[in-house]
Amino acid sequence: MASQAQLATLDELVACFEELEDPRSEINRKHPLVSVVAISTLAVLAGADGPTSIHRWANSLKEQLLLLLDLPNGIPSRDVIRRVLCALRPEAFQMCFTEWISRLI
Repeated sequence: MASQAQLATLDELVACFEELEDPRSEINRKHPLVSVVAISTLAVLAGADGPTSIHRWANSLKEQLLLLLDLPNGIPSRDVIRRVLCALRPEAFQMCFTEWISRLI
């Protein structure tokens, strides 16, 4: 079970990335953008180095992630993760990430 501090940090991560504009078309939004980005960010911080390892990391924590994030269609596939990460504007991601990091300090 996640501690209160872990939940607060995850809530802050989600809040920071909610500002990101979703570059996907309406029909390609099976997984909420903020959930895909949160999973990807946490997985990379844990050592994942690409969509396949991000997906593997997420599946290893599937039960917890399903409880903590908005994942109505389960864990996103590696293809969804790849497409989302490729479509994001790097500057927008960096601004959100920097805001999240500054909240941790």
